[in-house]
Amino acid sequence: MCQIFVPVIYNEGLWRINQVTPLHNMQYQPVKLKQYAMKVRQGLVDIVQTASPKYKVTFEELPQLKYNAEDASGLLISVTSSAQDKSKPKEVYSAVLLSWGVTMTLDGASHLPYMLERGEQRVGVSIGFNLVENDSSKSTEQFTLVYRTPQVDHKEKLTLSFDVGDITIIWNGLKDEASNPAELVTLTYQILQNQIFHMIELDVTVVDLCEVILPKAEVKSHGVVKMKTPELINCVFNVLNRITVHDND
Repeated sequence: MCQIFVPVIYNEGLWRINQVTPLHNMQYQPVKLKQYAMKVRQGLVDIVQTASPKYKVTFEELPQLKYNAEDASGLLISVTSSAQDKSKPKEVYSAVLLSWGVTMTLDGASHLPYMLERGEQRVGVSIGFNLVENDSSKSTEQFTLVYRTPQVDHKEKLTLSFDVGDITIIWNGLKDEASNPAELVTLTYQILQNQIFHMIELDVTVVDLCEVILPKAEVKSHGVVKMKTPELINCVFNVLNRITVHDND
């Protein structure tokens, strides 16, 4: 596929550059590629308001389409559609996600990854959005902790919010101190508890953590988990949920 696709990239003037950068966190196992394709397909269905065609999305690893052996593999994304009358599928979009030269340092160079794409614009927008969302939450999004006073029957709750970027900084700073992911999450939560105490002089260890919320994710202490977020945040949510359940026992 690489030998076929490289001449196409150079010889055709139909390609657009879409500045998305999710490659550093991509996983190339067949199961993961199918999961990415399913998420993208669902995103395409969501943007079509009328009777939609049937989309098929495929992700294919291009291990030789990279500048350096240490760089992430290239990725071919193909989208075909067929009408409800089961006519022959037609290609509506294709893209090549590249990561050439990330391991090199060149003065004034624009470092990759980036995505070359051609086909329907709205399909490309949807795919680019899904790739970025799959990679990481925006650093300015809110990571919200919701507490309630134990054994008090009222609807008032205490809500405290942090930027996701701040949570990530704390997380990365504690990686060397933790022996496993569960311990890392526990340490991160302890840091957040300390920050809350210093900011508003509130000891949240005496109240119940009942919800953890992001714009596209939510965990409640009674076990409900709803999320469309990257694995790092999922891990935080799941372990915080276990902490809460343990504290309430």
